[in-house]
Amino acid sequence: MLSKYPLFFVFLFLVFGKSPAQQLPSRQFTTADGLPNNAIRSLLLDSRGILWIGTENGISKLENGLFQNFYESDGLAFNSCWAISEDKNQHLWFGSYGGGVTFFDGKEFRKIQETDSLADNRIRHFYPYQDFMLVGTEDGISLIDTETLKVTTIASSINNTDLNYTTGFWEESGKLYYSTYRSGSYEIFWENEIPKTRKINDWLPIYAIFQQGDSLLLSDKGSLKAISKEDFLEGKKPEISFGQSIFWDQVPGISGENYLLAAGLFSKDGGIFELNEAGLLDQTARFGVDSKFIQAGALDKERGLLFLGSLDKGLYQVRIDQTVIYEDFGGKEVRGITGKEELLALLHTGGLEIRNTKTGKITETLAPEFKKVQESYFSQFPQKIPKHLDGFFELDPTIPAQEMEFYELHLQQDGFWINTNLGIYHLSLEGKIKTYLPVHCFSMGFTPDGKLIETNPYAGVRIYDNPEEFSFTYFHPDEANTPLQISKVAHSSSKTFLASVFHGFYHWDGQQFTAYRKAGIWDEEKFKTLHVMENGNLLVGTEFGELYRIEVEPAFKELKKWDKDELQGTSILALESYGESIIAVTEKGIHLLQGDKNSFRDEEQGFFQKVFLSAKRIGDDLYLGSTKGFYRISLPDFVKSQTQSIRLGITEFKVNHIPLNPDDFEWFIFQPKKLQLEADQNTLYIRFKPTGPIESGKLRYKYRLKSDAEWTEFFNEPVMELPYLPWGIYQLEVEVWDYHSGDMSRVNLLEFEIKKPFYLKAWFIALLFLGMAGLFTMIYRIRSSQFKAKTSMNQRLTEIKLEALRSQMNPHFTFNAINSIQYYILKNDTNQALNYLGMFSALIRITLDQSSKTQISLAEELDYLRKYIEVENMRMDHRVDWQIEGNAIDKAEEIFISPMLIQPLVENVFVHAFPGDYPSPKLRIRYDLGEKNSLICTVEDNGIGISNTPKPNHESKGTRLIREKLMLLPGNTEDSLMVETGNWGTKVRMRIYL
Repeated sequence: MLSKYPLFFVFLFLVFGKSPAQQLPSRQFTTADGLPNNAIRSLLLDSRGILWIGTENGISKLENGLFQNFYESDGLAFNSCWAISEDKNQHLWFGSYGGGVTFFDGKEFRKIQETDSLADNRIRHFYPYQDFMLVGTEDGISLIDTETLKVTTIASSINNTDLNYTTGFWEESGKLYYSTYRSGSYEIFWENEIPKTRKINDWLPIYAIFQQGDSLLLSDKGSLKAISKEDFLEGKKPEISFGQSIFWDQVPGISGENYLLAAGLFSKDGGIFELNEAGLLDQTARFGVDSKFIQAGALDKERGLLFLGSLDKGLYQVRIDQTVIYEDFGGKEVRGITGKEELLALLHTGGLEIRNTKTGKITETLAPEFKKVQESYFSQFPQKIPKHLDGFFELDPTIPAQEMEFYELHLQQDGFWINTNLGIYHLSLEGKIKTYLPVHCFSMGFTPDGKLIETNPYAGVRIYDNPEEFSFTYFHPDEANTPLQISKVAHSSSKTFLASVFHGFYHWDGQQFTAYRKAGIWDEEKFKTLHVMENGNLLVGTEFGELYRIEVEPAFKELKKWDKDELQGTSILALESYGESIIAVTEKGIHLLQGDKNSFRDEEQGFFQKVFLSAKRIGDDLYLGSTKGFYRISLPDFVKSQTQSIRLGITEFKVNHIPLNPDDFEWFIFQPKKLQLEADQNTLYIRFKPTGPIESGKLRYKYRLKSDAEWTEFFNEPVMELPYLPWGIYQLEVEVWDYHSGDMSRVNLLEFEIKKPFYLKAWFIALLFLGMAGLFTMIYRIRSSQFKAKTSMNQRLTEIKLEALRSQMNPHFTFNAINSIQYYILKNDTNQALNYLGMFSALIRITLDQSSKTQISLAEELDYLRKYIEVENMRMDHRVDWQIEGNAIDKAEEIFISPMLIQPLVENVFVHAFPGDYPSPKLRIRYDLGEKNSLICTVEDNGIGISNTPKPNHESKGTRLIREKLMLLPGNTEDSLMVETGNWGTKVRMRIYL
């Protein structure tokens, strides 16, 4: 800790250091990226990881690379925001210069102004203290209760002058202090619960005040004043002055660094300065910041980011964790990189630069020197110049130094090897050219024992056993296994491997080449990059972006393949490894492959120059050369697991295209709860976002609505449109692929229920059932009534027809009976005529009685038939032997049939069956009970039969009437009346359904 006297000696020798050539990756945000204004007055990284930016024309919220702006129209007291703070309740306070304070609790903005007893509407500083938010204004101090928002202004802090504005608060030994611009510094204390002030020091001016251990740093006009806290509290004046510009803010670094931010009022001497034991070091250029007016800063320690707000050029984001360091290298292309401990060599467009990383010494061998060696060789040894016809790639010795092309840089134990369009050069570790080969070579390499391998795209390969003497072994392209069109050469401890653009993979085992395609080992044919891992495995990248990990000893084996859709970009530019971690460089960025994990790094991790030309791991550092400078990457930190806790929040929610109530959101996030939606509220629009400090640009999403549903395909935009969902309970899950870390995580985003439509609810179904039952009953009754009416009508029609038939049958019988009476009269048999007439009259009475009935008992039918047969047999002198029998006669009283059914059949027997001289006529009538509740009546005679009658094909009227009558009775068909006849007589069988 600095005490009174050591402080003097420390700051007496402080000097401004120069910015080194290396830079930390930085990114600039302006109004073009979404900022409301480029003049930034205040910054705050809140407890949620959200960066709040106060500008001269609005407030902006930066979360995961996206800006959201707020203005007076959104509820701010005033657009110009000069101070931002967060209280212990995690609520935010925005101080405007001219409109007072804006309080934000996550749901709404509330204004606190002079009308609420605020000292002044021009806010300079906030300071959270116990249950209060201290507000330093242009003139005076106010305390605002963080729970009730009650404002208390310290009367003694008001001087009614613009020179009294607050420049800072600080605490020491449990006491609270503040300083002003030109009114001195004060202690705030409470007396009888009333806040008061007392002056402790008259020193002025003070633009800002910072604590540094036991000391205070006072920002003066164009310098910093240093004094111990003890001396300052005793009212003493600072005696140490250093630095330049006006310092406005103090920001810590991730490892305890102390950064001071400066912006001059009338001069461009500000920037970012690091205060350490060595002095006050200007870091503006190293941080990649081109503004000299930096007034606000905020540290995101978790992500290793420092945010800097400028008054003229917007916001800067600097990655200060030093995992990635960039050097613009004078804007030169870095074509090749190699080195070892304490030695770094960079091949660029102008030649070779060799750095001693321990001493800082830099040695350069530039193009003119290379050209000079080439010219000297061609001048001194023209006879040694190889010819194109001899299988050497064409070389143009007239190319000037400024048009030299440097292809590759290799490090061997005795020095560097460089192949160019003017030949191959061998240099010492100090950069002196030792050997020159007049050979044009695009790709070269070395055998495990250090022999140079020179490749010609079309004319084979040479292995040099003595390059200085131009001694080599040539492998002609006509030989089956000679490598052609080689893109990369690398070697292990026992073999040299060659990757071809068109002809597949080769290796040299010290004796011969082996072509993998021709040997049937591996059919892949187009390769671009090659790297040998420490364990002997090979990494091979194809022309079209596929990556293989293979082993070749003891036998070839393909260990793993990454398809092109697993790697960002279309081609693999370079391959390196660090232990088991594989580094694949593409035109989009850098893939880190660790087992099954596939993570990706790009500009979000500081790689803004992504046109990579070279890559080389040297110890624990990875160097990447680009078209503008190079990167140095600390691999222990770079390959460290980057697992992030992914949280998602809904930022926009529409149901049937209508936004939800803003009260359902807090801190711009929909608060999780189970939604109950009506059946017709089934079209949802959901926009969500990752919350907290994560690399949101490297997230992909897919979702499912139920645990047993299928996942959707991955998508980039965090928006879901869910139209016309059926009723049911939904658990909306989102699976997030973070390809920054290579991890997959699952988030339960929302649970909601869409109610059943009313027509599927129990009460409606019950009501519908009752309604349908009532309707059915009503229809049934109506139809039943209609059926009964129709049946009654049909029955009446049937009865009318039956009566009509009976009316036809009765006259027919009467006619026959009168003929019989007439017969007796003509015989002058008076007694017989009278007797017959008596029996006939009785029979007529029965006939008339039964004709009016629809049904009679079988007993009545039998009685009627007996009387009828007696009448008819009397007419035939009782010659007919007749008999009525059958098993139905016993139940004659219980059986009911239609009347006058059998009588016509019996009548036919007496009229047609027995001529006058027919011998022994017989008539048999049977009534038997049949199946299906039927009565079978059989009338059989032994007469002449129908075939012997004058009209054999004629059906008697009586038979026809019976058939018609049977058809009118239910259940009867044409087959209900069957007639059989022959020389033996006639048999009529009738089935009557009861």
